[in-house]
Amino acid sequence: MNPKITVILTSYNKPDTVGKAINSVLNQTFNNWELFIMDDASNTQTTNIIHTYLDDSRIYYYNSGIKDNQRYKKTRYATLINIAISLSHGEYISYLTDDVFYLPERLEEMAHFLDQHPSINIVYSGQLIKHVDHSYNVVAEKNLNTKGILKKAAHQVDHCSVMHTRNIANEVFKSYQSYWNDDPMYWYNADAAFWNRLNRFAPFHPIPKVLDVSLITPSSLQQLTSYLPETIPDGVLVKGLDDKVYLIDNQKRRHISEAMFDQLKYNRANVVQIPDPILFKYEETMPIDLNLVNNGFIPNQRLVQSRESKEMYFIQDNKKRKICNNRVLRRFHLHIKDIILMDDITLTKLKDGEVIVERISNNTLLPDGVVFKYMNTHYLSINHCLHPVHLKILNKLKLFTRNAVRLTKGEFQLFEVATPITWPFIGEDNKQHKI
Repeated sequence: MNPKITVILTSYNKPDTVGKAINSVLNQTFNNWELFIMDDASNTQTTNIIHTYLDDSRIYYYNSGIKDNQRYKKTRYATLINIAISLSHGEYISYLTDDVFYLPERLEEMAHFLDQHPSINIVYSGQLIKHVDHSYNVVAEKNLNTKGILKKAAHQVDHCSVMHTRNIANEVFKSYQSYWNDDPMYWYNADAAFWNRLNRFAPFHPIPKVLDVSLITPSSLQQLTSYLPETIPDGVLVKGLDDKVYLIDNQKRRHISEAMFDQLKYNRANVVQIPDPILFKYEETMPIDLNLVNNGFIPNQRLVQSRESKEMYFIQDNKKRKICNNRVLRRFHLHIKDIILMDDITLTKLKDGEVIVERISNNTLLPDGVVFKYMNTHYLSINHCLHPVHLKILNKLKLFTRNAVRLTKGEFQLFEVATPITWPFIGEDNKQHKI
């Protein structure tokens, strides 16, 4: 006999919480369910925890085996959900993630409602949202209450608070040739895109009580993707879920060891955590290690000074640009504390670039990675052009605007204003927007 309910749990590298999510299904007052654990090639620590639950015949395990450099091509959790729906058998379908936990009566309440109202195809409940820190200490919480019958549920309901019939999922598939839309543009809100599909056929009906608890961690997908530009500028420090730190350099990622991180005067407060699929989109190239640095492969956008001559340079385009005096540092908000001392023998291996002078003129080649401000707009200098960028994007990239270099009208007009640095997202109108 087929199970009444299919629960689809998507998992990726959350060993601290995935077991609690699975236990929340095992502890349900309603037992006629099947659980599909759809893991996206997680680390060994996570998969070892999942394997401890596989003796239960109601639990099915799927590991995608996805290669890291392929992750960015699809909205991965939507892809996994589509696979699970096609493999599953439940009359009703429900969703779960590895940082959400059902309350014990969750499945019973929703299945009973749908059984009692055969003309209704979709139900949703309230949700308790807990914001937690890296140690899972609760720093804030709130109830996301139901809002009545919803004919437009997108951006109002989390997918872990929903149960729908298989019949309506099949209607979606007939119309769209898929269930969830796994286009990568929906990384931030694939559930909203699916709700729009469901709402073509039926409204969402409320069960006005909290039936699940959602943890919002610093590593939650919504936290990591919000205001993250589609192209991360060179010079930004990034990390994924693990502790490895990379520098985006020439639009590739270079691993920085802890020793080199300190030696090159990087600041750990400036490391931006990003989703692994975005991280792996950037091809990994040669790491930044002592041997490479000693042979003149110094990362761009670093301040260096000769131990012997005391000359200062800014590394840009793999060349050394001489800095005339300390007034140049102040003009472009470069900081003496960031200067790396190097031997002349190392610096001579770098070609000379244009000298950086204090006065901005029509001959000025701007130093890369500097935030400028003209009127009320911020710009980031890249390849001697000014790229407009929203304040929230700059803050996301840890490019703090209090250090913005102000330009006069005459100075601003000397430079090309190039393509804006933008964050694309799907709005409540189901159209792509950018800021």
